Amino acid sequence: MSNRADDITRLHWIEAAKGLGVMFVILVHSIIPIVNPVTIHLSSFTIPLFFILAGLTYNNTKHQKNLGAFISSRARQYLIPYFLLYVIIMTMFVPLASTVDTYLTPDQLLFWFLYGNGPPNSAMHLWFLPVLFLGMVLFVISDRVLKDAPMAARWLLVVTFPVVAVLIQSLFAPNLVPWRLSSAFLAATFVLLGNEMRRVRELKPWGATSVPRTTAMLVILVVFLIFTSNLNGFTDIAVDNYGVNAWLYILNGTIGTILVFSASSLLLRFSDTRRLLMALGANSQEVYEIHPVTFYLIPLVALLVGFPITDPILMYNLWPARFVIGIAISVPLASRVLTQSKFLSFLFRGSFQPRIVPTSAQGSQTV
Repeated sequence: MSNRADDITRLHWIEAAKGLGVMFVILVHSIIPIVNPVTIHLSSFTIPLFFILAGLTYNNTKHQKNLGAFISSRARQYLIPYFLLYVIIMTMFVPLASTVDTYLTPDQLLFWFLYGNGPPNSAMHLWFLPVLFLGMVLFVISDRVLKDAPMAARWLLVVTFPVVAVLIQSLFAPNLVPWRLSSAFLAATFVLLGNEMRRVRELKPWGATSVPRTTAMLVILVVFLIFTSNLNGFTDIAVDNYGVNAWLYILNGTIGTILVFSASSLLLRFSDTRRLLMALGANSQEVYEIHPVTFYLIPLVALLVGFPITDPILMYNLWPARFVIGIAISVPLASRVLTQSKFLSFLFRGSFQPRIVPTSAQGSQTV
């Protein structure tokens, strides 16, 4: 039986991996719609990282006994924020549509909401929540069915699910897939891979036994990921874009996740970095949901001081400011505001209950 210190260490590296992943997501969102080497390489694994983490942290023995309770809890956690936040955004678009160029009219926003996907090339970031939920449902059902089957049966699904995803995508192409069902099967594939990692390594931190060896491994993984992500090109699972090849997407997602896992274990050695990653990881869902709002502060402040930004090229070049503001505002907002109000906790996380958040200095704390 593991001692408490071991349990805390496990929580720390997982939270740090979430934090690093959210940081990468904010960076990609601050740069797009520009496609450059940063967005190409990071988009290849940032979203798969969270799918794999969902499988890694899934307790098969515990949840197989009551799948209904698990699915219900995840429905509250992901679908309540998705529907409520989407409805709030649609409501805000109604008065803004007549005075501000929101690029979508309220009726268009309603259509894509009911369709469950889109609009093309500009999907709202909330898409991640139902895809993660559907991917988890596909996984837990298959895990229950195959609980007594040999390992080969589970790995057969790792091959089958991507085939189903590509088939669904091809049936609807060039149109988007309703409710991103194809992406849900890819999400389930990554969840499966994450759960297999748990079976092999449990929740042990990743990385080599020494800093030099871990650093060398990171360099090798980075070089390999740059090569393979260049082959696959820019990916955006939000609009059914898996790059040149879905299998390359799966490979890149897995390699990039291992890279983040190893890097998070290494970065925990540095106190300042540890505090930032832990804060990001502990509030990852709320930070993800709220960070795009902070991007609008730049044109708003410019307008208030009398220098409205009308040049789109100038706006795109301000992505470093969006990235810094996205982290600097989202983290304290999530940890000190959204988690302190029962109403806001329900709105952004689907629960009125406080949760346990690991800290770098102590075992855990309730927020």
